[in-house]
Amino acid sequence: MTLPSVLPLTSFIQKTFVITEFELRKLRHDFTELITRALQPALWMLIFGQVFARSGMMHTGNIPYLDFIAPGILAQSVLFVAIFFGINVIWEIGRASCRERV
Repeated sequence: MTLPSVLPLTSFIQKTFVITEFELRKLRHDFTELITRALQPALWMLIFGQVFARSGMMHTGNIPYLDFIAPGILAQSVLFVAIFFGINVIWEIGRASCRERV
């Protein structure tokens, strides 16, 4: 790799670490956010997984319904966290709280 192609990569990594640091600071001050992020997929698995598994309306072959639905619920949870995190970053940039650091 040449020097001009490495500079954007190092800048991207540096900005990623700054945003990660902001997020970790917020999680340290607001522990309920971490609990909410962990609780949402568990509730989806518990409520929808158990209800639909017991109803017998969804035929998944030999695969148990919870095994069938788990990857989708986890992907949905990751997507929601990413969307809300992106919105939060836009708000912070608008407030200029991290503009000088990024």
